[in-house]
Amino acid sequence: MARPRAEDYREKQQRIRDCAAELFAARGFEATSAADIAAEGGFSKALIYHYFSSKEEILQDLLEAHMDALLVAAEASLHEGDEPRTRLRAFVRAHMRLYATSRARHLLLINDLGALPSKGRAAIVAKQRKLIGLAADLFAAVAPLLKTQPEMRFPTAMSFYGMINWTCIWYRPDGSLSPDAFADLAADLFLDGLAGRFGASTLPRTEKPRSG
Repeated sequence: MARPRAEDYREKQQRIRDCAAELFAARGFEATSAADIAAEGGFSKALIYHYFSSKEEILQDLLEAHMDALLVAAEASLHEGDEPRTRLRAFVRAHMRLYATSRARHLLLINDLGALPSKGRAAIVAKQRKLIGLAADLFAAVAPLLKTQPEMRFPTAMSFYGMINWTCIWYRPDGSLSPDAFADLAADLFLDGLAGRFGASTLPRTEKPRSG
């Protein structure tokens, strides 16, 4: 008969995840040992190996859960409103709310995905591609011309993620802009540019070099 799990099994497992996420993000995955995680959490290294077979398994678990949360939130946001722009604003807000509360995990996704074995890394990349596909479809709904230029769908979606993904480096949710307020700013800038958001004057076109 299998030994029953302790009542606090999930609680202890989550403590290990949380400690590992913060240390991996602060020190880097390679520079953090199981002993470091144990010392930070105030539990034994043996306890870690009761729940996870290796550091890599902890990292895989953290990134899988983070990507799953992003996908669930993103997919739910696509049902908010009838207009594509309304759904886009909800889509960006869904991302920023998670980025604001999962900063360490998002840093790991950016910095340490390459530390996973190829099979585990491929599983995360597949989830990323699904998320990018949702964004690309949404942008095509906002700008139907993208449907006739399929080669532009991926660059457009990646440009969007290039704008919001690195906010985990500098953005602080307790600062002057809430996650929703920053999401609205990002959506406006991406859709309308500076002129649409702030009434900036039209920038002069770059002059062509004169011949001769």
